[in-house]
Amino acid sequence: MQTITDHDFRNDAGVQRDIHKICLALVWVRGDSAPERREEVIAALRARPDVESAERARGKANVIMLRFDRSCTSASDIVLELRRSGVAAVLVGC
Repeated sequence: MQTITDHDFRNDAGVQRDIHKICLALVWVRGDSAPERREEVIAALRARPDVESAERARGKANVIMLRFDRSCTSASDIVLELRRSGVAAVLVGC
């Protein structure tokens, strides 16, 4: 891992604002779901305006890494919405 030394991000207000808005969450999706269904879930998450990215964690077929704008929503709200749509999901970490 390299350390960034050519720019002082602590003094860049725009970067600081963006860093504080984005949150990373790990969401576990029930393992017996078909892979196609998991891809549908990821596509639906990506389509949300408050989600920056959603992808399957490497080597973990049932874990979705989710980056979202926490000024608009929360990880718990996203998981609750997944459950309401019939997806067995649990928030693993944020």
